[in-house]
Amino acid sequence: MITIPIASITIFFKLIFLLKLGLICEATNHSYPGVPGERFLGPIVRVVGTVGQQQCVRECRNRPKLCNGVSYRKQHLLCELVSDTEKVEPNSDYVRFELDQKWTSQCASCSSDEKCVTLSSSQTYCVQDYFPGDCTALHDQESALLSGLYRVQLPVIGYVNVFCEMSLDNGGWTVFQRRLDGSVDFFRNWTDYKKGFGDLRSEFWLGNDILHYLLSQGRYMMRMDMADFDNQTRYVKYSYFNVGDETSKYYVTVFGHSGDVGDCFTTDRGINHTMFSTIYQDNDKVDNRTCAVIYQSGWWYRKCQCANPNGKYLAGRNDEFGVGITYEAWRGPNYSLKFTQFMVKKRFTQFQTMSRK
Repeated sequence: MITIPIASITIFFKLIFLLKLGLICEATNHSYPGVPGERFLGPIVRVVGTVGQQQCVRECRNRPKLCNGVSYRKQHLLCELVSDTEKVEPNSDYVRFELDQKWTSQCASCSSDEKCVTLSSSQTYCVQDYFPGDCTALHDQESALLSGLYRVQLPVIGYVNVFCEMSLDNGGWTVFQRRLDGSVDFFRNWTDYKKGFGDLRSEFWLGNDILHYLLSQGRYMMRMDMADFDNQTRYVKYSYFNVGDETSKYYVTVFGHSGDVGDCFTTDRGINHTMFSTIYQDNDKVDNRTCAVIYQSGWWYRKCQCANPNGKYLAGRNDEFGVGITYEAWRGPNYSLKFTQFMVKKRFTQFQTMSRK
């Protein structure tokens, strides 16, 4: 008769219990060694708040076709899931984990927009995951999020990557334009402006189609920040901003100016109630000339413009009237700004609307 020590039987049943809970892989931390003091740059494809480090890793494993790594911020119990693990940045608040998802065979049938859920019976099911529609929703979900790249889900066109400004002016802004060094040519055709171009971490235009569907989700305000080569800064903000679809030529409506510099967007030479123009797409309100060609950019040109944020990067004072990155109400038509950034934010979230009742 073979005698099995009671201690061995106890260990055996403990292992069975851990396997049922799906925790055995978490216990073997050497499978997913953490790197303290670093954070994945993303794009962040999913945010999970108020979870521990092990649960953060599990959240990634439950999305094998979406997630390849996590950045965990212990101080805020914040879990950031990423699909791209190539780029990292130093950050002492974080520890990052890169995961090998090949082992998750029981979740193989789940798509990239589904989460794998394991029941107490050890059966797994694929359930629809939640993805926010803009940076405002992300910020409302977790106010401790840092500025950077995030994935959002828009009507009609689905998932897109966007840059979220999470600290300036209470955060939650989705950036749709940035100029900062002249590395990207903005004298582009209609299709380029429709689809978007550039680098979301540097200079870019998000895309008129994306901008339209983003703004179709509610009532948005718009903010433009700018800086000159003397390191002075200014901003303007508008309480309402909307852009139509391509059939309307991306017709823009904007009003409600505030800020620390004069208005350039709702004046007679502003952009309000104007269609978008590019080279070979002349939709301005000037006869016998094409503003987009004269000022070498794509923009909502009216008569022709008071601001030319997509103009040539001419670096300060110059002799090319209005061709540079100009904002006439501040530095005039012969000064090309060092930096501009346009972004939008939903005015009232579901939570804010309920709290106002």
